[in-house]
Amino acid sequence: MKKKDYTFISIPRRSQRRRRIAYGPPNRSGYRRARLSVRQKEKRRRLTAFIVVAGVMAAVLVFAGVFLLVRGRSSSAATPEAGVADNGSGTVIITGNDDDGRLSQLAVLVPENSGGYSLYTLPPRTIADTPGHGFQQLDHVIELGGQELLDQTVANLLQLPIQYHINLAYATLEIASTQAGTVNFRTDRPMTFAAAGETINFTTGDNPVSSQRAVIFLKAAMTDGRTGPKVQSLFYQGLRDSLALKTETDRRALAQLLFGRIQTDMDEGDFVDLFMAITTQGRPFSAVPLPVSFAGAGSAWYLEPVPAEIEVLVTGNSQDATLSMEIRNGTENAGVVEAAADKLAPLRYTTTMQGDPSGVDFDNTQTASAAMLWPRETGFAGFWARAPSSRTTLWKSGKSLLSLVKILHWPS
Repeated sequence: MKKKDYTFISIPRRSQRRRRIAYGPPNRSGYRRARLSVRQKEKRRRLTAFIVVAGVMAAVLVFAGVFLLVRGRSSSAATPEAGVADNGSGTVIITGNDDDGRLSQLAVLVPENSGGYSLYTLPPRTIADTPGHGFQQLDHVIELGGQELLDQTVANLLQLPIQYHINLAYATLEIASTQAGTVNFRTDRPMTFAAAGETINFTTGDNPVSSQRAVIFLKAAMTDGRTGPKVQSLFYQGLRDSLALKTETDRRALAQLLFGRIQTDMDEGDFVDLFMAITTQGRPFSAVPLPVSFAGAGSAWYLEPVPAEIEVLVTGNSQDATLSMEIRNGTENAGVVEAAADKLAPLRYTTTMQGDPSGVDFDNTQTASAAMLWPRETGFAGFWARAPSSRTTLWKSGKSLLSLVKILHWPS
């Protein structure tokens, strides 16, 4: 008897009946082509599924990379850098127009590393190198090329980028000063200037005035090339200090009111945040006139910037004095000491003014003649500088005490 063969015989995955239903009878034309087309469809479906999955995975990776990059930049931006405020506002140029629409106020607000702010005031009759137009007064620059040319000119002068603009009228300043109540013109030396047909005398220390008279003084400062720049900076300093005494609710309401009366490319939220930061009590803020020298004669006067002093003022430590200096007048001419202190003030030198130099002995002394400091004047003035450390330097030159020409190192 023949032994049965139980070897397993594999059968095709598709039965003959199913193949005939799917592809037709084997003897019919196109049978092989139909089978190939089905296989290709299956391969395409698998390839499509693979592409979709790969695309989803790539999108997830890209999103994760962008998220980590933005998060890394945000964390690095948390550390204050020069020229960048903690609220991201950056450097702001502030312009103001008079009743005739001419530029009458110009200032640049710069964030400091310490979290405070410095406001550099620029008289509109200051000349500066204007791209494509040579040296022009700043009040003419905006007429030549608009706000963009003024931004570029001021940026080149201060070596700072301009990021935002604020344009306002005197009426807006009147609203702010009215909310402040009084504006204190706190000065470190006596000042005399003319305003509204009367002579104004400021004494050393506090000089509080009403909000209305404060704006009158500010307008008068624009026509005075000698004391005007100082009066302009004192106004903004006094206005800010008075507003800093107001409650947070009042300051926020004032900021929202002012936003509706100015022209700016800042959002309302950014402007309000910046205003609140500036007027926060205890936060460092200083309004300083840009170092300039008087030139011209009569009604054709103008102001020339002093680049060396501007560089030290803007890029140096603007909050701390670098040298404590006592100034004494060794002549019979009045006003020599005040003039010297005025030259030192833009660089934040701590100065003490005395009239009589006799009977005083200093370990470290540098004497300069008035002819050396001011070639057009005569007389003699002695400058005694106390060195707070062993490596303090004193600056001296033939035209200006503040020009970096000769450096004297103090012995220990």
